[in-house]
Amino acid sequence: MKKNFILLFLLFFVTIPTWTFSKVHFSIDDVSRSLYDLTKNQERYVSAFEQPFFRYLKDLNNKYGVIISLYCFYEQNGFTLANCTDKFSKDFDENSSWLKFGYHAWSPTITFIGGGYEMFLKEIERITGTKKSITSTVRLDYFKGKKDEIYEASCKVLSNGITSLLCADSKIRNSYFLNEEDEEILNSQEYIQIENLRLYETDFRFDDYKNFEKLFSENVDEKEMIVFTHEWLLYVPIRKNIVKWFDSLLKSIRVKSNIDFFFTYYLNNDKKYVYEF
Repeated sequence: MKKNFILLFLLFFVTIPTWTFSKVHFSIDDVSRSLYDLTKNQERYVSAFEQPFFRYLKDLNNKYGVIISLYCFYEQNGFTLANCTDKFSKDFDENSSWLKFGYHAWSPTITFIGGGYEMFLKEIERITGTKKSITSTVRLDYFKGKKDEIYEASCKVLSNGITSLLCADSKIRNSYFLNEEDEEILNSQEYIQIENLRLYETDFRFDDYKNFEKLFSENVDEKEMIVFTHEWLLYVPIRKNIVKWFDSLLKSIRVKSNIDFFFTYYLNNDKKYVYEF
C-alpha cells in the first residue's frame, strides 16, 4: 500500500505534461457467482448492494464516479441467468447509468449457442428491469468467437447487439477472428474497424498485481485506457479449503489496492468513464 502511494507521488510530478488521456473503460469478467449469491440469499438482502460484490462496486462508484461493465456467463455450475432473481430490478434500474451488463460467453467452455445471445439480452433486461443496463461493447471469454457467430449477435442483426469487441491485453495473444495483418493494425493504432464491428486493444488487467506498477507506468499517458479484472478476485466467499481461501483473499486485497490506486490517480484529471465506444 505504502509503495503505491510513493509511486502515485512520483507520477504526479513526472507525468503531468503527458496527461492527454480522456476515456477509461473498466470491466469485470466471468461474472456469475455474485448473481447466484444474490438469488440464493434474496430473502436476506434488502438491496442488491448489500451483497458483498455489488456493495464493493457501489463503493467504487461513490468514491470515483467510475462506470463498471460486468461481463457475464449465461450459465455456470448449473446456475443460469434464467434462474436469477429479479427482486432487485429496481436497484439495477436506478443505477443503470454506471452499472452495465454485457455478454461474456454462454458458459466457461462455450462462447455461443444458437439464440444464446438473444436469451442473454432477455434475461438481463428482466433481472435489471431495463434495457439501459445492457452494454453492446463486450469482451468474449478467452477472446474467442467465430466471425459468423459474432456477426449473428451483432448490432447489424439484433437490437442491442454487439457493436465493439475488447481484444487481448497481450500482443502475442490472438483475438477472435483477426488475422496477422489485422493484429498488426490493432497493435499499431489500438483499434480496428471490420465491417460493422470495431475492435479495441485492452491495455492491462489488474489480475497481474505483481507487474501492476510497470503496466500502469507504460500505459499512463494513453488517450483511451481499457482495463479489467475478474469477479473471483473481487468476491471471495469462504471455502472449505482454508489455505486456498486465504491465498485468494490475499490476492483480492492486492488487486483491490491497485484498483484504488488507479482510480485515485485519475480522480481529479480530465477523463471520462465509458461503457461503450
